[in-house]
Amino acid sequence: MISSTNRTFFDTPAWRKALFDHVEAGKGVIMLHPGTWYGFPRWPEVNAKIVGGGSRGHDKIHPFDVNTLKKDHPVMAGVPASFKVEDELYYMNAEGVPEGTAPIEVLAETSPSDKYKKPHPAVWVTQNDKARIVGITLGHDGRTHELEGYQKILINAVKWTKK
Repeated sequence: MISSTNRTFFDTPAWRKALFDHVEAGKGVIMLHPGTWYGFPRWPEVNAKIVGGGSRGHDKIHPFDVNTLKKDHPVMAGVPASFKVEDELYYMNAEGVPEGTAPIEVLAETSPSDKYKKPHPAVWVTQNDKARIVGITLGHDGRTHELEGYQKILINAVKWTKK
């Protein structure tokens, strides 16, 4: 399952149940770009248990680097050690995370943001006992979608979460 939305009209009892039933059944999830946002204020469980935190803002679209930290993880297989994107640099977990939020393992991070002057997670795995969950902040538009490094991450994430 890939979730790429942060619109509150998706916050329905049926969607909540479907997502958490999917994870409880051990099926993988990819939270993609806006899916990593704190976009559901009445549904904090999605950020705490699925995303492993979230983003509350981002730099304007501009070039920045994505740097691989865990090249041996299957999601990062064949991804360059570093590649440039022109995208929104999400401030993933920049302001801390609420107590009880699932830990994440950061697989790749951005170069420092304009606002915080530090790198932020770009690709990670959210720890979950039943399902494989990947978060990816990248992917605003075709400038990123067309990059081989991004495509490789997405393909690898789909394959890894299906196991």
